[in-house]
Amino acid sequence: MLFSKKQNKGFTLIELLVVVAIMGAFGMIAYPNITKWIEDREVKKEVYEVVSFIKERKAEVDSGEYGMTILLLNTMMEVYTMKPNFFSQTYKSISANNTYKNTNSCMWNQSGMTRRTDLEKTDLRMGPYYPDSNVHIYPSAWHNPQRTAICLTKDGTIRFKKYANATDKDPGTGETVDVFVFCPKKSSTEKTCKLNSNIDKRYKITLDTFQNIKIYKYAQKTNKWTKIDG
Repeated sequence: MLFSKKQNKGFTLIELLVVVAIMGAFGMIAYPNITKWIEDREVKKEVYEVVSFIKERKAEVDSGEYGMTILLLNTMMEVYTMKPNFFSQTYKSISANNTYKNTNSCMWNQSGMTRRTDLEKTDLRMGPYYPDSNVHIYPSAWHNPQRTAICLTKDGTIRFKKYANATDKDPGTGETVDVFVFCPKKSSTEKTCKLNSNIDKRYKITLDTFQNIKIYKYAQKTNKWTKIDG
């Protein structure tokens, strides 16, 4: 009986060139999308780190560890705290008569506030001077106002009023809310990162009177902010 021998044929040069061309075309199409996905993921990571930081400080106030905490949202997350007894004397005492009580407002340099660098995170710094950060932020020293300040209390009745915060309108309630914006470093500068710019893949967090946090993402294609959390 005769058996035919099968020959193992390799790829020809033309076949290899075709495969390389297909892979190259696929890479040209996929690479920009992958790059944008990585960029978006980096920005989103820093957004949620800031949100977690705010919630940690709020939990300390809710537990009674502090009467009030003020956060200055800027390139650095500055923290100021007030002891519970001093908070009661300033805001709750019937005999208290001061501007802060009368206006339900707070200021980081008011009597009883202490800067708490031990609560600040050195790895939570953003903007042009911090190469490990992938975002520019608004507001910052390049804008007016230069910061968003939050007065954290149990009941949410105290607001930062002496200087105007960056604010926005809540699309659901119409309430004026404090806002903090994150822009991808690769497609923005410290000056162009703004709430009303058209930079793609921006994120913003908003905080209402009771410090409820919502997170939104901006899509350049639709020119719309979409709520993704809160």
